[in-house]
Amino acid sequence: MQTRSVHEVCAPDVVAEDFGGEIVVLNLLNGKYFSLLDVSADIWRDLALGYRPQDIIDHTAAARPDLEASVVSLIEGMIQEELIRPRAEAVGWIAPAEVASSAASLALCATVPQIEAFDDMAELILADPIHDVEADIGWPVRRDPAQSA
Repeated sequence: MQTRSVHEVCAPDVVAEDFGGEIVVLNLLNGKYFSLLDVSADIWRDLALGYRPQDIIDHTAAARPDLEASVVSLIEGMIQEELIRPRAEAVGWIAPAEVASSAASLALCATVPQIEAFDDMAELILADPIHDVEADIGWPVRRDPAQSA
């Protein structure tokens, strides 16, 4: 895992929205969506702001050694699910002095940082509502792929 470089959200294929503390991340390439709560949401925010994964891991190791493995697993999961990637260019980027929002959350964290993945709506998310529908019925009735062949 490459953790020493600055990472970024894999836009435009990944989008995220903050719903009052829960961050929902959607991978438009595979239709999976992810839920990040509490400190996991704060870690997402810090990564999106340009904090290096290694800085977050190092801060966790110093502040809450019991959560270090969970934070590493969370960040690895984000990379494996192709939600974040190393930033191609970090030109003009200045490393922050200290990890921001996750630092405060770690001290108060009662839950283990984790990422929840869901694929129950993947077929619907990946559907093309213009081309994958029955012509006489329309959306949301999908065309039977066996009949279109």
